[in-house]
Amino acid sequence: LSPLLILGYLGVEGDIDLATVFLKLVIRVILPVGVGQLIQKTMPKVVAFYKKHKKMFKKFQEYCLVFIVYTVFCRTFEDGSDSSIGDIFLTILFVFLILLSLMVLAVCG
Repeated sequence: LSPLLILGYLGVEGDIDLATVFLKLVIRVILPVGVGQLIQKTMPKVVAFYKKHKKMFKKFQEYCLVFIVYTVFCRTFEDGSDSSIGDIFLTILFVFLILLSLMVLAVCG
């Protein structure tokens, strides 16, 4: 769904193999979530171990997310991008303004 939305927002036409996109989505998201749910329901020792070391797993999860974002960022510029540095900073500014306005709404609203 996301690649179609991005193409729609950008007004770019392209050929996307939806079967490949959904297969990658299943392998990278749905399968790990399903395995995690299965482990949680059938292996109480694993759940106890997780609860005992919850802070360590939380930090590991954060580091993994930072690594994923960093590698995607690097690949974008390694493969070449039509975006200029101005476009990137403008996007960062818009995201910051949106987050700031949502934080203000959360505090004041």
